[in-house]
Amino acid sequence: MIEIALVLIIAVLSGLIGWMDWNNRKERKNLLNAILAKDNQELVNLELADKTKLENRVEEPKEELVETADLDDEEFDKFVLGKDNG
Repeated sequence: MIEIALVLIIAVLSGLIGWMDWNNRKERKNLLNAILAKDNQELVNLELADKTKLENRVEEPKEELVETADLDDEEFDKFVLGKDNG
């Protein structure tokens, strides 16, 4: 019975230490932003930048370039002007 209580106490204390560490990191980040910011607007921008997630986007391969002199009128309208005659 004592072993179960000790395991429970250790788990709760480990969770408390983890929460305190996470909270301290968040506060340090806010303090650093406040020190670096020159005015309120810059502070808001720094906080927004921290909340924004960056995603790596894979660009799709672009179509091959074609000389406009090689296109007839219908192909020119289709590719350059975005008009479809059909």
